[in-house]
Amino acid sequence: MTLLRQGDGQALDCPKEQVVVNAVLSGHWPDGADEGLIAHAGECVTCREIANVSLLLREDNDASRFDMRVPAAGQVWWRAAVRARLESTHAAARPITWMHGITGAIAFGVMLAVVTAAWPMLPEAISSVKTVARDYLPSAEVASALAGGFRQSLLIGAIGAALLVLTPLAVYFVLSDD
Repeated sequence: MTLLRQGDGQALDCPKEQVVVNAVLSGHWPDGADEGLIAHAGECVTCREIANVSLLLREDNDASRFDMRVPAAGQVWWRAAVRARLESTHAAARPITWMHGITGAIAFGVMLAVVTAAWPMLPEAISSVKTVARDYLPSAEVASALAGGFRQSLLIGAIGAALLVLTPLAVYFVLSDD
């Protein structure tokens, strides 16, 4: 290893540089190293920097080796089996999911078709309710209120039917995995 001296760009070589690196890598630095080598590293800039950097790299390597936890082979196999089973279940359920969505869309379309077909008959139904109410109820205000309530009930019923169909579909699509 060669370091450059700041300023003039010349290389600083030390003959004991490799000995310091070997002592650090073998785990004998600074406790098991020769006193003369430690004294030399205290005076030599190259060896001191090499010892510091090598020591940091060795500590990092040791820490990464001890922090690593490899799972047992049985656990890896079990996880792979569970994952494969889950993926096959999802693959098998995919056509059913599509059919549920298509069925919901068809049901919504049929409901809209029924409402569209019944909508032109709504004024006639309201007038027939008014006529029946006028014939059998004592006052015209009650008959008119009843017809207004009938109109409002039909509107609320149509909204309720739409919500009964759309809410489960919305929940299904929000909670589905795909």
